[in-house]
Amino acid sequence: MLETALDDPVAILNDYEKNLVAMIREHGWQTTSVGEYDDDPAFSYTTGFWWSSQGAEVLVFDFPPDLAHNVFGQMMAELRSGRTFPVMEPVPRILAGEDVYLFPVRPEAVATHLLSSRWFYKQHDFPVVQLVWSDQGRFPWETGFDATLLNRQPDLSPRGWAAELRG
Repeated sequence: MLETALDDPVAILNDYEKNLVAMIREHGWQTTSVGEYDDDPAFSYTTGFWWSSQGAEVLVFDFPPDLAHNVFGQMMAELRSGRTFPVMEPVPRILAGEDVYLFPVRPEAVATHLLSSRWFYKQHDFPVVQLVWSDQGRFPWETGFDATLLNRQPDLSPRGWAAELRG
């Protein structure tokens, strides 16, 4: 059985933790959004996908929080209906009219980016994928991707997106 913060007595939780636990109890998951900091772009991620549907937690950079939440909500609805999402290949029907890719996230990046999820899962390992979006159908590892957008979604995969795709 997966040990989570849902097992903790409410009396030991702070207000943020109480809210996170309540959202996961009610909906099965929640979105956390983190604003830009220094040169790091804003990002959003899920907590509860693994607990409630055995789907990997998802992280995306540079989406407005409402868009990230809506995309995550659509993904959760599809997970609940039995859909699985392939990793390291095009995934249709996540963004209107555009494919995305999902890549595994290296453990060090999980530790520094998904703080609420790490707390919720009591520091135990859990799967995380990064949703990578395209620029007019071109992905960051492809010719023609707008180079000014490269720093808007850092590559958190273990070996780099292009190397991951080559196997």
